[in-house]
Amino acid sequence: MQRSDSDALRAPVTVSYARALVRAFGKTRGERDELLKGTGIQLEALDQPGAHMPVSALVVLAANITRRHGELWPLSAASVWSTSLQGALDVATRTAPTIEDALITGARFGSTRAPFIRNRLRRTARAIQIEISPAVAMDDALWHAVALAVSLNVHAVYTQLLEDAIGQATLQFPWAPPADAERLVPHYSCAVKFNAAAFLFDVPKELCARPSPFADPELHAKAIEALEAIEKPRSDSEALTRIVENLIASRLPQRLGEEEAARLVGTSRRTLVRRLAEGGGAFRPLLDAVLRERARVMLAAGTQSRDEMAAALGYTDATSFSRACRRWFAARGVRG
Repeated sequence: MQRSDSDALRAPVTVSYARALVRAFGKTRGERDELLKGTGIQLEALDQPGAHMPVSALVVLAANITRRHGELWPLSAASVWSTSLQGALDVATRTAPTIEDALITGARFGSTRAPFIRNRLRRTARAIQIEISPAVAMDDALWHAVALAVSLNVHAVYTQLLEDAIGQATLQFPWAPPADAERLVPHYSCAVKFNAAAFLFDVPKELCARPSPFADPELHAKAIEALEAIEKPRSDSEALTRIVENLIASRLPQRLGEEEAARLVGTSRRTLVRRLAEGGGAFRPLLDAVLRERARVMLAAGTQSRDEMAAALGYTDATSFSRACRRWFAARGVRG
């Protein structure tokens, strides 16, 4: 079942995309802050291992970059479309038995790693194709930029798989070529077609029966298992809880409020309250849990004064921080 636009905007996506984008286009602190404007993500959160953000935040970031650098910005950000960012999806695609199996894997699991797009496998008399469309609303300039980034990633994968036959594949875009289309030439070994009927990657059927040069049944099975685990409908409330926790942590020392948290995940405050409650949670306990964990880490490190720790967690004074520590840690003998 396809997600609705609002569901896709709330879906969690790894911060690795955002981290790569900010590093590529934010050379100064001011530039990085400008890129993150409106995303709800603090710069420090991008370095948290395993952190996630809502797709809506990544879309705002990509829109900020597109406004500043134009539709062809992916050409200047190789790290963003690097196959290494795709994790298990890259492994599963490359180790598939045949090129056809690789295409099937990409079409099935592409949205698992990148929930801002949708993929559909198409078969014609002469080719197998992956058709790609946006999963969330994007204006033309933003979608052209995102599609370019996606196409560069697809090209990077299938250049390895098809080797010297990559020139027989075609990337098709359903819009006119950009004014400086000559900049695309060094980046593609396959054919590139504009003014097509849809955005898709087209591979002739005679190539699809080819074995993958990296075929590895055992590794492929493990990668598929990992993707299926991600794909399993985790409860919406579970995913939402993780996103809200990340948003709270990324805003410190500023305190994220319930109303703003709802806006950042693309829903109303009332809906946020209801969906958190469906998972047995609520906003205030989540905030308290994030503060408690940060306090535990700082106390264990022992490198900051009470005033510094209080300020880092958004308390107005050290006394308030000490009171919270007594409430959190008194039973464990930890002193604030």
